[in-house]
Amino acid sequence: MAVVSVLSLKGGVGKTSVVLGLAGAATVRGLASLVIDLDPQGNATSLLKSHRSRRTVTDVLGHPTRETIEDALTSCDWEVAPGEVDVLPGDGGAIRFDAWSGGPWRPKLARALRQLEGYDLVFIDCPPSLGALTREALAASDLALVVTTPSYFGAQGVERAMAEIAEVRKEFNPGLELAGIVINRVRSAAEEHEFREREMAQIYGRAAVFKPVLPDRIAVQQAEGYGLPIQLVKTAGGRELSDIFDTYLTRLQRLARRRET
Repeated sequence: MAVVSVLSLKGGVGKTSVVLGLAGAATVRGLASLVIDLDPQGNATSLLKSHRSRRTVTDVLGHPTRETIEDALTSCDWEVAPGEVDVLPGDGGAIRFDAWSGGPWRPKLARALRQLEGYDLVFIDCPPSLGALTREALAASDLALVVTTPSYFGAQGVERAMAEIAEVRKEFNPGLELAGIVINRVRSAAEEHEFREREMAQIYGRAAVFKPVLPDRIAVQQAEGYGLPIQLVKTAGGRELSDIFDTYLTRLQRLARRRET
């Protein structure tokens, strides 16, 4: 069971859309995936139309036991045969676990996930901040996927995310690896976007930047408005993004298999 944290330290870059695109791609392949909504805003929980559960991720962080996490898991209406997507729903109460003063800290989500079975992939939708919740996700993960936009502030967010990944790897999770960087909402005719794409490839290496980049397409908003995975938006943009997410999933699975060997 490969656990992938999808993070960004800047809001509004489409992090949740990437999580849902990957979950949809996994479902098309017949895989069983779990989306953990660690963002107190709960956007992934809402867009996945998760069914009401007895508990949420807040309960899991408060009591990281097998019973609690199993009670919190729920199905959703947002599935594409032949696979399935379950949700560990988020809620605003998780914000009380986001405070961290730099003192002693013990990861809780990692403890809960060690007791979980039955999924091929787990995607954690992190909050767009450098708090304890992002650390919880990274401490529980095998791979970290950084999402950004081709902008100055987006590049700054990548730099801070890389530092956070390195610190969590050193202090709590030596097995954590960088999966790569996803550049989202790219416009092919924008010189600034081309510059930022080249800049990130130069700083972090071409291999670190996922290819192809994600273009800015209205199909994302259509999918969210319809409450459907991007894989079911039958437009040119929807098909283009679906193919890209399938390519990303292949890369993540390859990295996960390499870890196993």
